[in-house]
Amino acid sequence: MKRFKRVSAVVLGLALLFSPLAPQTVAEAKVVWGNQELVKGQIGRVTVLKNTNLYNIKNNKLVAARKVTKGQVFRVYSESSKFGGLYGVSKGTYAQKSSSIKYEKAPSYKIQALGVTVTKKSLASNISYPQVSGLINKPFEASYNRKFLNIAKEAQKEHNELKEQEKEDRKDGWAPGPYSRNMTYSVPYNQDNILSVAITNDAYAGGAHGNAWIDTYNYDLLKARQISLKDIINNNTKLKKVNNYIRNEMIARNKKGAQFWVNEFKSVNLKDDQFYYTSSGIAIIFGEYEYGPYSNGIHTFKIPSSVYK
Repeated sequence: MKRFKRVSAVVLGLALLFSPLAPQTVAEAKVVWGNQELVKGQIGRVTVLKNTNLYNIKNNKLVAARKVTKGQVFRVYSESSKFGGLYGVSKGTYAQKSSSIKYEKAPSYKIQALGVTVTKKSLASNISYPQVSGLINKPFEASYNRKFLNIAKEAQKEHNELKEQEKEDRKDGWAPGPYSRNMTYSVPYNQDNILSVAITNDAYAGGAHGNAWIDTYNYDLLKARQISLKDIINNNTKLKKVNNYIRNEMIARNKKGAQFWVNEFKSVNLKDDQFYYTSSGIAIIFGEYEYGPYSNGIHTFKIPSSVYK
């Protein structure tokens, strides 16, 4: 069976520092619908065609709240069939369905671009995985959720196998620390109909240290397909620019205490290297032992889109 080693505190700390699990601020998507920005919670808009009123509900009756004039546009956050049709434009304030207003439902792809809902699920305290809702494409949503459930089940299976191995090793006279296989996730990007998920793993099966690694999954939600690095860095000119950027960043980090073997870095592997989207471009991940000693840990290189576009 697989043999993993203990994850040292120093290396795991580096992994967290440069991984998607590190605290970060992801800018909210700015989605424009016509000449107005769409905001979270908005389901549509009303345009005033003739001077009319907005209303409150008091004692189960509509009461005029204020006058609005032709040309004004209001975001709609709720819809009701009461009083012949109401559109909630703010808390407790409504536009009434009539010839004086025009209601438009926000396009589904625009709402999805604001970000879909990702919910944390767990098989055990050490195994958590994402489940998504709010996708336009429901078959793709179901397929996505099955995929991550199966990834979690595989991690749980490996954990159980390690615990059985631990029992056998103890019978043979070893006194190892507890064997384990752990899995968690983060969502570094969730806007503009792009979703990035990073699965952080670690495992230990005796020895001086263990292994930690990150697997990433990037999706175009409108096209219902997974995105590869080849889709982004799609010619040699772009690849050379990205490679030069990373090489220079390695040199800069070495001056601050990192231990990259810069001469060993020749190129990003467009097939195997892990990456995720950021608000300014992409981030490429190099794991343990990649271009440096184990003590170097896991490193993430954030590449501005200006480098490869």
